[in-house]
Amino acid sequence: MAVGALAVVGCGADPGRPASAPAAASPSAPAPAGRPLTAEQLVAAALPGEESPDAYGHPVFERKSRVNDPRFQPSDPACGPTLAAARAWQNSSPAPAVAQQTFNWKGDIYGGMSILASYRGIGAKEAFAQVSEGLKTCRYYEIAATRYKGTVTVAPAPRHGDEAVQFEVTAPTDLGPHVNQFTVVRVGSVVVTFTKLSVGGHVVRAFPPALIDQQVSLLQQAQN
Repeated sequence: MAVGALAVVGCGADPGRPASAPAAASPSAPAPAGRPLTAEQLVAAALPGEESPDAYGHPVFERKSRVNDPRFQPSDPACGPTLAAARAWQNSSPAPAVAQQTFNWKGDIYGGMSILASYRGIGAKEAFAQVSEGLKTCRYYEIAATRYKGTVTVAPAPRHGDEAVQFEVTAPTDLGPHVNQFTVVRVGSVVVTFTKLSVGGHVVRAFPPALIDQQVSLLQQAQN
């Protein structure tokens, strides 16, 4: 069950589980969209493969454009577009350039992931707004094809990039609670989503904030 849930929901110090809070972007005023990046430029701007002594190599690759399989649509109409935009799976014309990176740390068997999606025009602002607006009402959903049941908990907006939101999706599994933390950050023309998985009470619940800031800085440099 945990493996199936991984396919549907995603992917420092333990800050504890975030308390419920209204979905809101970071309080700073949104900055203008930056120069759009190609998939190759996103790959080049990804975090270094071994950014810390406790990290294994982090593969990054160009991800082809895709949309959600209708068989796996969440039951709540607010949750579907929210999760699709967070993963860069939503319908968007033109489609964004997307790169994906996996993260594996020694002593953490679940790891994490980042999805970097660059949009043209105001596409990044629209994609981020789709996430933040959906989180105002998305609280619980089911996916019939996998019997997945996810409870959404929204955290206070972290201070990253031009605007950011953070939330968790928790689902019961045979191994214990399956918790996937999402941190969605807009950096100019790019929306980057960091996910961190924990299962059965594993203590590493958060994607390291220092790595998020480092990735934001690399994306800012790439757009200048």
